[in-house]
Amino acid sequence: MPTEARSLERRALPRHSVLFRTVLIDSEIDGEAAEITNIARSGFLARTGINRVKGSVVKLDMPGLGELKAMVVWCGNGLLGAHFQQPIAEAAFTELLHGLA
Repeated sequence: MPTEARSLERRALPRHSVLFRTVLIDSEIDGEAAEITNIARSGFLARTGINRVKGSVVKLDMPGLGELKAMVVWCGNGLLGAHFQQPIAEAAFTELLHGLA
């Protein structure tokens, strides 16, 4: 898992602390519970019981946005970090954050 300093250097867009439950889906599972703990327009960090290799694609059910595809960047110790295949539009992301507040 990357250190916080390295993580901040590599992030193109700021992350926001959140906590909401959702479901991760991929070709091997119909759905696995996950808690999103932080999110950016470009990606997210989730607590989950699934273990996926770097480069795997998962779908994330997002409130108000529906299903979004993301590529796993790293996974381990009950955490999964992923990068959205397409960043969330700025206006939609702002609305998502207001809805989660």
